[in-house]
Amino acid sequence: MSSPEVHVGEANWLLAALPTAAYARVIAQCEIVPLVVKDTLFAPNAIIEHAYFPRHGCASMISVMGDGAKVEVGTIGWEGMVGISLALGVSSVPTGCIVQIAGDGVRISREALEIELRDHAELRSILFLFAQAWVDTISRGSSCNGVHSVEERCARWLLMTHDRVDGDVLPLTQEFLAIMLGVRRASVTLAAASLQQAGLINYKHGRITVLDREALESASCECYAAIRSAYARLLPIRRPKVRDLEIRLDGNGTGSDGVGTEPHTVRNRTLKNS
Repeated sequence: MSSPEVHVGEANWLLAALPTAAYARVIAQCEIVPLVVKDTLFAPNAIIEHAYFPRHGCASMISVMGDGAKVEVGTIGWEGMVGISLALGVSSVPTGCIVQIAGDGVRISREALEIELRDHAELRSILFLFAQAWVDTISRGSSCNGVHSVEERCARWLLMTHDRVDGDVLPLTQEFLAIMLGVRRASVTLAAASLQQAGLINYKHGRITVLDREALESASCECYAAIRSAYARLLPIRRPKVRDLEIRLDGNGTGSDGVGTEPHTVRNRTLKNS
């Protein structure tokens, strides 16, 4: 992929990575929308009417079992698009999508997106890369759920959510955490208590505060690093030890000498250490 101009102030990575003309064309067809906690962006097996590009906050893809139990499939924030199946020509999927953490973003209608993808290659190419990163993410998550402890999975999930929000406070209830991890509330209580006793987080009144990011990464299983590596490989994102989100658009994340060249700063973000 070539090195397009970054659109300063655009917080969604996929939109920010578009060439100037393509960005102007796509954004003109979008509308700004709030992302309200627990709002349904689309229901299971229903026609997906809009694709969403989150800028702040994040959404969860949810699978509903026959007995009504809910399990998260994956999380999408500023790095992606909700409704990626539309880029593959599929207008409904068996999973639903709800807002996990409040924020905002822009949305484009299914019809407008289909025309854009049909007539122009820029957005199509970027969405195909994200689609592969998304497949890699949910594949790894499925494997993780089968072999790693609830505490390790909880740490991984908190890290992935922390990556997608502003600040260190995650407004999450015990009920929501149970859905995210696919376990009973009692298991969530034990896992969160263990991380809190270790000084990694503070958990009370439906709010989790990340206290020690580095230690939380150590407490997580290998899957967090593997998932982040998939995004870095396909959608190169550099997260240095500063309070800025910096995006690499040179296609491999490094300069010619193998050391990261000076990236473009797109928008202030919370510390997410590499």
